[in-house]
Parts: sequence; structure tokens; C-alpha cells
Amino acid sequence: MKPPLATLEPHEKERLLADIFYLNTAELRRFCNAHRIPYTIRIEGPDGRFTRSKDADRKGIVIERVVDFLKTGRVKPATTFRRQVVGSKEPGRAPQESDQVRYGAYKNHDAATLKLMKQLTDGKFEFGAMAQEVLRACWSRNQAPTYRDFARLWEEAVADHSKPNPEWAFLTDLAHGTAGGNWKKLRSQKASAVLSLLEKIDAEPSLE
Repeated sequence: MKPPLATLEPHEKERLLADIFYLNTAELRRFCNAHRIPYTIRIEGPDGRFTRSKDADRKGIVIERVVDFLKTGRVKPATTFRRQVVGSKEPGRAPQESDQVRYGAYKNHDAATLKLMKQLTDGKFEFGAMAQEVLRACWSRNQAPTYRDFARLWEEAVADHSKPNPEWAFLTDLAHGTAGGNWKKLRSQKASAVLSLLEKIDAEPSLE
């Protein structure tokens, strides 16, 4: 069977792939649900069983998965964190730089974690998307870095991040000087066009 994108004209493919970043999370998830494309992170418990966590993949990962499906017709497996990188926060204990950072133990906006990370990065560390990207990339590779290594990886990621991620459509347009006062209308128009193309794909019969 030909991949879904094969049902579109060349100019339609180009527009879809260029403007898919304008879809919001709800719009992406509706398409994912319709095609059983996973976006919820799975975690392995102590008994070896896998369950869906309360967390979802960041928007960029979901878009990568959707685009791969459109290009190949295949569905990539869900992001999975193995039990080696899963843990829980010990009540009343502040993290140490030699401790491993584990999913479930690391908490955004935790005062003790922020204090330690500030110490390890000369006061530069901030909770946010960059920190989440660094850790989730490690956990996906079944690696739980120490806080010392996390600080180094975060600093490297910040230094390498010279422009907004493509999925941050508003920030990308802002950087390009194209995010005017009617940006929400622009986003809506581009998203509507992309959704129409996705609906066209779904309406096409399977091609052998």
C-alpha cells in the first residue's frame, strides 16, 4: 500500500509538511487518535508491566511521528521509559549532584532541585522545555544522568539552541519577523488548510 502522502499533489505535500507545525496539540491528537498514533509516554513498572503515564510527548515528537506515518504508512511505537530510569522522590531529602535524575523523582519547580541546578550551572539553570527535552532524550535511551551530568547536558543544549524549534510556530515566525498582530488568525488559516489536506488523505481509498 502506498503511503498516505502519495494521495496528494506535489504542491499539497509541500504545504502540508511546511505548515503542519501550525497545528495545536488538540488538532494533532485528534489525527493521532484516528490513526492510533501514540502520544502518551509509557513507563515500565517494577513488575515489568508497561502502563501509560500521565505525561505526553512534546509537540515536536508528535509531529515527527505523524510525518513519519504520512511518509511511510507505518506507526512508530510509543515513547517508553524502562524501569531503570523510573523512580520516586524521597520525601524530605534534597537531591545531590551524584544522584541519578529519574522519571518520577525529578519534579519541575522543586525548590531543592532548582537550588542544586543553579549551583551546578553558575546560576543559569531554568525549569522549562529545554530541561524536559534533555531529560526525556536520556530516559528514552534508557539513561538516567546524574544531576552533574544533567547540568552539563542542559548547558550544552542551551548553547546549541540558536533558533526556536520548528514546532514553536509563533516563536519561529517572531524570529523571522512575520508574527504580526493577526498571528492567531494566520495560525487558524494555516491549520485549517493542513487539516483539510489530512481529511483529503483520509477520504482517499487505499492504493495498492
